[in-house]
Amino acid sequence: MGEADLEGVRELRSVVRWAADPGAFELLRGTRDARWAVAELPGGSVAGMVGAVPLGGVGILCHLAVREEHRGSGLGSALSRWAVACLRGRGVRVVRLYSTRQAEGIYGALGFRPVCRRTVYRREGEGLPAVREPRGYRIGALLMGDLPELYGLDYWSYGGDRSHIIFAILRRHPGLGLVARDRAGRMKGYLIRSLSGDAVRIGPFMAEDFRVARALLRRALADGGGKRIEAAVPEGPESPAHALFRSFGFAGRSERLRMELGDEPGEGGGLEQYATTAYLAT
Repeated sequence: MGEADLEGVRELRSVVRWAADPGAFELLRGTRDARWAVAELPGGSVAGMVGAVPLGGVGILCHLAVREEHRGSGLGSALSRWAVACLRGRGVRVVRLYSTRQAEGIYGALGFRPVCRRTVYRREGEGLPAVREPRGYRIGALLMGDLPELYGLDYWSYGGDRSHIIFAILRRHPGLGLVARDRAGRMKGYLIRSLSGDAVRIGPFMAEDFRVARALLRRALADGGGKRIEAAVPEGPESPAHALFRSFGFAGRSERLRMELGDEPGEGGGLEQYATTAYLAT
């Protein structure tokens, strides 16, 4: 994918509705080491596209899109194989994606295994439960000086290096990050928001325990200005994130399937994930 392809890519994304979030594509396109491919018809128009975003040991296959009239031709599989090969060539151990129901068969045939469905939670309106900051913790604005510690803690918790994505979100949406620290000043949770039209998206959102997560979420909602709030939770039913969002009046809907290919990234522990980013498998 070159600069000359971008007009055709954006036109493709406008007709493939499930891939039509321009903010996600533009943010990931600028991520360091990200690579993109297009499938062109003889006349030069774009029939399909895919992205490959390496995050250390984790690689993201994203934004696979094929025009409806070219589906079933093997084009989706060819683009996916290109992305996997690209990520493998950069030392990625596990390739991760979120699949629509229509594409699950393509990825399964390439060896991807299903992991869990992603639940998207949404909340409208005002009114918040009374939640105090947990004793011994302080919640405040995320500052640039917090980022080195946040990057290290996120890597330990997530298993991949999302620092460039996190920085890009904060640069596009300054002042929307929150951090929780204990009395000793150690980071025990963080929540990052981004704006999308009339909605506020939450993620990444991690915390040491339910109390810290609850206090971070309430602060985020109190600052929301009555906008619709959305959060994507990629974990299974055992995740405390489901109970957290429901306790604040969020309604959830299960949607895309998380699938992975290769070895699991090393588990370091760290914080519990309460919401991922709005940028698909990241």
